[in-house]
Amino acid sequence: MKTRAVRRTATYEHEAGRLRRLAEDKGASFSYRKHALEEMAKDDIVRIDVENMLRRCKVTLVEETKGETTWRAEGKDTEGRSLTAVVVAYEDLIKVKIVTAWAKPVSVKRRRP
Repeated sequence: MKTRAVRRTATYEHEAGRLRRLAEDKGASFSYRKHALEEMAKDDIVRIDVENMLRRCKVTLVEETKGETTWRAEGKDTEGRSLTAVVVAYEDLIKVKIVTAWAKPVSVKRRRP
């Protein structure tokens, strides 16, 4: 699968603002690819966690994949867990397709003996 980065900058605030506005729209719909649902189940993530994160996310990567522009959205769920989702925003349809999503593993600090 060929993937090409569209732009390399530290932040994608314009895209993040567009995604947040789209996710906040009362008429917005969210669709989940099978892969996203499988990965979410592995990390005990529910749909509302992803949708809420998208309403206050930052976009950290924009890529062109399979003829669509995907955005990597990052943020936290209501419990403070770091979530990442790769999405496609269809602004004309007021729809967000979640391609995949995962939770960042929580690091466990070990005590020295």
